[in-house]
Amino acid sequence: MSSTLFTRLNAMRSLARRQTLQSVRRSHDEITYKGQNLPFDISNHRLFAIKFTLFMAIPFAVPFIIVRYQLKKASGQYA
Repeated sequence: MSSTLFTRLNAMRSLARRQTLQSVRRSHDEITYKGQNLPFDISNHRLFAIKFTLFMAIPFAVPFIIVRYQLKKASGQYA
């Protein structure tokens, strides 16, 4: 009884090991490069720098623009 149990256990381990190795081999089949996982293109560095600067500068500037508008509105310059 115990010998059949060990035989089954070894067979199951072997099968699990084989399936794990096959899945690892299949998962690394393509060549990757820097920036491949990003949702935007970074190959053109100047264009990327311009887009990044605008993306960061506009949300940063909006509160200051709103405060300036509110202060001018309160002083009566925007009538």
